[in-house]
Amino acid sequence: MASSQVTPDALPGFTRLTPGVLLHNSSEPSSRSDSSPSLIILCTWVSASRRNIAKYTSHYQMLYPLASLLVIESTVKDMVFGTDNSQAKRFAPAREVILAHSNPGKPRSVLLHIFSNGGSQSAGRLLVSLPQQARQVMLRAIVLDSCPGKGTLDRSVEAMVVSLPRTWFFRVFGRLIVYLLCVFVMVMDEVFGVENVVTVAGRRLLDDELIPKHVPRAYLYSRTDKMVWCQDVKEHADQARQKGYAHVGDVMFEQGQHCAHIQKNGTEYWQAVNSVIRSGGTKI
Repeated sequence: MASSQVTPDALPGFTRLTPGVLLHNSSEPSSRSDSSPSLIILCTWVSASRRNIAKYTSHYQMLYPLASLLVIESTVKDMVFGTDNSQAKRFAPAREVILAHSNPGKPRSVLLHIFSNGGSQSAGRLLVSLPQQARQVMLRAIVLDSCPGKGTLDRSVEAMVVSLPRTWFFRVFGRLIVYLLCVFVMVMDEVFGVENVVTVAGRRLLDDELIPKHVPRAYLYSRTDKMVWCQDVKEHADQARQKGYAHVGDVMFEQGQHCAHIQKNGTEYWQAVNSVIRSGGTKI
C-alpha cells in the first residue's frame, strides 16, 4: 500500500492514503464475526466537514469496533472536472484496502455508505475501478443517504453553493460561478448528449455489473430536503425494485436536513442501517 501519513485536522485515528482518502484500520480484523462488516466505506457529500463526517465514523466505531473504516471525500472539483481515470488514480490505495477485505471465502464483508450526489459519483467511480470478481462478492449492503437525486439546474446550483468556501470572494461571486458551470454542464448534456455526473451516478447505482442484485440497500431521505427531492430518491428506489434488486428498503423522514437526518431521526436512522446490514448476512 502507498505510504500514508497522519492527517493534521482529521478524524481521530485516521491516516491519509491520498488526498481525500482516509483510513482507520481495525486493530483486530481477524476477530470479526460473520454477522458484522470487516470494512465500512463512507463516500461523503461534497465538501463535507470532517467534524460532520466524525458523527458517522464514531457511531460506526461504537457499533462495529472490529471493522476498518475507509472515508472517501468529494469536492466540487471532483463533480465538475473529475473523470473515471483521474479518480481511479486517487482511489488506488483505497482499492488495495478493499481487495484485502474481498475474500471469496468470507463474502459480503464490505458495507458501502453513500451520501448525496457527491458520494454517489465517488461510489460509482470507485466501483468501476474495481475488478468485477471483487464486486461480485465483497458488498454486504449499501446505505444511500439523501441520494441519488437528479441533476436539475436549480438543485445542482443550491447543492454546490452550500459547499463553497466561506470567503468574501465566494460570497460575492460564488453563486454566479456555480450557475455558469452548471449551465455549461447542462448544455453539454442536452446539446451534445454528454451525460452529466449526477445522471451517470444514478445509473451506476442500478447497474448489476457494479452492484449485484443480491446486495440489499436502504434509501434514507427526507420530505423536507431542499437539495435532493424525496420524489427523486423514491423513484430510484422503485427503479431498483423493478430491476430485480432483492432487498430494497426506503425510509422517508418527515423532518431532516440534507445529509443530517441523524440530528432529528437518529434512532430510526441507525435502526435502518443495522437492519440492512443484518439482511446482508445471507450467504451467496
